[in-house]
Amino acid sequence: MAVLSSNRNKIILLLLISLLVFGAWQAGLETAYAKVLVATTNFSLKVVKTDTRIEFEEKEGTDGLYQFRVFTVIDGREGNYPQEPGTLLQPFVIVLSWQIFLFFILKRKAASKLLLANTGIYLFVQIVFLILLTGYYTSSIQQYIFTVMLDSFYIVALILVIKDNMLYPVFSKRPGNRGK
Repeated sequence: MAVLSSNRNKIILLLLISLLVFGAWQAGLETAYAKVLVATTNFSLKVVKTDTRIEFEEKEGTDGLYQFRVFTVIDGREGNYPQEPGTLLQPFVIVLSWQIFLFFILKRKAASKLLLANTGIYLFVQIVFLILLTGYYTSSIQQYIFTVMLDSFYIVALILVIKDNMLYPVFSKRPGNRGK
């Protein structure tokens, strides 16, 4: 595309896509993504432990603020406790915006491969975090991994973007970077 030959136009396109994705995120995409994430996590938890599950619910007395609620059995007694989503969900806006942007820059096959790989990696990391959120760790190493992951999702999203830009330098002036 001649329109996207300059880096300035690419950056403008990336910003526009990011604004559109963020608008959709605020309009309900966040809740839909959280429910997909929770369903996938609950499926994974059922393989290991049948008495623990997570739900994504609106906080009582708030308008549009959500939280995770973990239901589990501790020492033979059923219990549940809320957990704030924190920085778990919103960094997916970065990943999704970047992946949509790549469809305008790269060939469809290369962009599709990156979309599947990056969303798969990001979803896997988030599922591991949610499993650890349930308190389902039995060692100090697992607790340490949970603590490290607590505010790391923006970094994971940034690493995925940098990785893609190293594989397919979309902001270079050289022709021939449009994927294989």
